Order: sequence, then structure tokens, then C-alpha cells
Amino acid sequence: MGHISELHDSNKGVSAKPIFKSSLGGNTTAIQLLKNETLKEHSSKTDALLICIDGKAFYKDEEGNENELNPGNYVEIKADVKHWLESPMDSQLLLIK
Repeated sequence: MGHISELHDSNKGVSAKPIFKSSLGGNTTAIQLLKNETLKEHSSKTDALLICIDGKAFYKDEEGNENELNPGNYVEIKADVKHWLESPMDSQLLLIK
């Protein structure tokens, strides 16, 4: 057993670590954003679910969607839509594809 915050280097502003891969092809990634960091614009080839575990983050995408994510909040991310994350405080998130 482990704690999600222990997966990341505490000095790295943005960190993504795979934590689970399904035999059916799905996977889960733990994401850490430190205070005032941004996960740069990118897109995914598949739909995904982003869940805030700790802290606060802002999800924004090219379609004009903006969501504030607090612990327990989630956002569905559409395939091939450019999006990015900003964090005003240290935050932990899970990305499920």
C-alpha cells in the first residue's frame, strides 16, 4: 500500500506517474501539480476522466470549458480536445483512460 503523494519527486513542479494498467488496455495515472504550476496544453487519443484527490486545480480546454476541481470533483475529457491544467496550490489528481 502507498500514498499517492509519495509517487512523485517533491521538487518537480509537474509529475505524472502510471499507477495501474488494465489487461483490457485502460490505465490510471497519478498527476502532481505543485503550487502555481501548469500542465501544458496537450490532447489524448481517447476519452478520459480526471479526478481531483487533494488541493485545487483548474481544467481548461480549447472548447472554452473551464472547471475548478476540488477534492472529489471530476471532469470528463473528450478525445482529441486540447486541454491544460493550472494549480494555485499543491494538488494531486488521477487520470483514468
